[in-house]
Amino acid sequence: MEELRRRILEAGRVESDLVIVDSFLNHRTDPALMSNVGEWLAERLGDFDLVLTAEASGIPAAFSTARAAGVDFIYAKKQNRQLDPDLHFIRQVSSPTKGGKTWITIRKELLGVGRDIVVVDDFLSRGRTAEALGEMIEESGNRLAGFGFVIEKTFTGGRSLLEKHGWKIESAAIIESIESGRIAIA
Repeated sequence: MEELRRRILEAGRVESDLVIVDSFLNHRTDPALMSNVGEWLAERLGDFDLVLTAEASGIPAAFSTARAAGVDFIYAKKQNRQLDPDLHFIRQVSSPTKGGKTWITIRKELLGVGRDIVVVDDFLSRGRTAEALGEMIEESGNRLAGFGFVIEKTFTGGRSLLEKHGWKIESAAIIESIESGRIAIA
């Protein structure tokens, strides 16, 4: 994942405590880079039946990982309101990038039961959305086989939140710190 690290250092910029990589990852997407990341994540995550992500920035990484593994992917939709809990798995989460809270929902029929599912997303920061997706997988009667992230910020606590559940975590690039507007990568 040397190419990913290089791109973060060259094109990434810092705004407050956010790492902005919209020139290649989550606004404009580099398909070749995402294919490589997807192959790397699929290999690291092992055997699974389905990939899950949250709308919208995780979609390219989830698609690439699913394609590399030869499985389908689903994305949880963001809603401004809570939907019918008889038809949907629902969680309310806060967004570090956009601020405020939103509902994320997955139609129950789409997850099925008895599958091995991985969550793939663009960033692991505070981990609240990832935790909500993991909880929905377990609530649905499926097994959470692990998490795959394109970029992880280790200093924001997301990994420890997910590890408290005993969940497996793989990250293609790890940002150890942001100091004086500079990104330090492991």
